[in-house]
Amino acid sequence: MQYAGLAVLVGCLALLLLYLVMRFGWRLEWLLGWLKGILLLALLGCCAVVAVTAWELYQFRPITDGAQVATLELRESAPQRFEATLRSADGVQQLQLQGDLWELEVQVLRWQGLLHALGLEDGYRLDRLNGRYLALEQQRETTPIRPLHDTPRWRDAWSWLDSLDLGWLYADAFAIRFMPAADGARYAIEIGATGLSPVAMNPEALTALKGFE
Repeated sequence: MQYAGLAVLVGCLALLLLYLVMRFGWRLEWLLGWLKGILLLALLGCCAVVAVTAWELYQFRPITDGAQVATLELRESAPQRFEATLRSADGVQQLQLQGDLWELEVQVLRWQGLLHALGLEDGYRLDRLNGRYLALEQQRETTPIRPLHDTPRWRDAWSWLDSLDLGWLYADAFAIRFMPAADGARYAIEIGATGLSPVAMNPEALTALKGFE
């Protein structure tokens, strides 16, 4: 009986509060205004998401089979330290690489279904250029390299797509792994439908590749 009595008491309090709301605060105009405000805030949020998505899509470029997307030149500034110059359609970027090897990662957007049939082309965006040590102990001590674009991960449309299954658009990735770093070496980066290809552009790069085989 104790809990039944408490339930009745709390129920009466709820009815009293409901009466006060209906008596002093309930107005249809107030409810419509509140709903309109919530809807406008939701639309504003959608507007921001669409604007950010538009900016993200603008940074991607169509994939043309065999096209050169970048060149990479390395200059050794100290043992296992390189100044990397990456030239692409987005401009020239100077980066500091640590290690014996270099790796390049590219974000890819792939269209499927009707949109692909209508002619939308897969796109790419240069993502990361990393240095890598052959010795595992040294590799553990390296600091993460910032992305080649200015988009943080929390609003990166590619990262969000990578965790979703839209069916008509999905995130893919290309990468060049374990390429030798050498003083004066210059590489061209070519892209195709299935991945990236490094091409040696000078004797230093050719010698580095032969010595790494």
